[in-house]
Amino acid sequence: MIAAPIDKPRSIALITAIAFAIFIGGVFMLHFVPAQAKDKIADGLLADFLVTFPAAYYFIIVRRLKTRPRSMVLVVSLCCVAGYLLLPQNQRGYILQVRKLTSVVELFFIIYCVTRFNKIRAAYKSEQLLFADPVYNLRTAMAAILGDTLPVKVLAAEVAMLRYGLLCWKKEKSSVNKGITFSTHQESGYIAIWCIILVAVTVEMVAVHLALQKWSHIAANVVTLLTLYSIIFLIADLSAILKRKVLVNGDQIILRTGLRWRVATNTGNINSIKKITTDNPADKTCFKGGAIKSNCNLLITFKQPITVEKLYGAGKEFSSILMGIDDADRFMALLPQV
Repeated sequence: MIAAPIDKPRSIALITAIAFAIFIGGVFMLHFVPAQAKDKIADGLLADFLVTFPAAYYFIIVRRLKTRPRSMVLVVSLCCVAGYLLLPQNQRGYILQVRKLTSVVELFFIIYCVTRFNKIRAAYKSEQLLFADPVYNLRTAMAAILGDTLPVKVLAAEVAMLRYGLLCWKKEKSSVNKGITFSTHQESGYIAIWCIILVAVTVEMVAVHLALQKWSHIAANVVTLLTLYSIIFLIADLSAILKRKVLVNGDQIILRTGLRWRVATNTGNINSIKKITTDNPADKTCFKGGAIKSNCNLLITFKQPITVEKLYGAGKEFSSILMGIDDADRFMALLPQV
């Protein structure tokens, strides 16, 4: 009997929904219940923060996806921080007691991470010598040293996102000396759309912050910090799309759109390249990977399925890709077509 495959996206979606219900829904409920019931609600939320959510994470992520349990240390620490910031003053004493119990475990975990840092750095440099791609090389190095687990992949993805978001001014190191690159944002008008989104998010952040301040300064600050983090993500997305271009180097080809995804293959694996002028519907074997998914100009099919590596999550095989590449005629002229 063959066991059914574990649905990782469903598990992640479930734990995310539980986190939202506990940390956001619970805090909103706390501020709307009558004053005489607040202590009981706060005690219940304290138990949810320190017991319910860590237990749910263990059974849904650690046990079900068979990841290493050391990620529980980070989860418990984050729950303690969230509880200290969001719960009333009289619950903070209990949280500090829990923090004293977990501090020793965290100290050993930090020592463990420091001892692994030099190994990760050496593995990263080794990967860079083969092909200079800091995003995926960091993930490969961390997976090799810390284990190929979901928390490690997420951590590597967040580091990459912060690198491009906070260091957006830093130039990208050239992968090859004689490679030909193609941008993926000009014909789609992505920069104009990005500017509109950024203005909208900024205005919404200010409006929500002012509205929330009337009943909770902590909630207003938390929502504002989350929005600022999303702005960093937007900046990272644009920065990476500008820097991480499609690359053709001899018989090697790297298809990608910023941080979102990457395909490494060779020109001999290309079956056909077709220019398109309308929004072609994509089936399950076709990956839609344009900077703006509704604005693609090339359909690339392959002789053998290729693996699309995404920043978050595992890679998936596809037989064709819909994407947007500037100067498509020049790109097509460089590649053999059948």
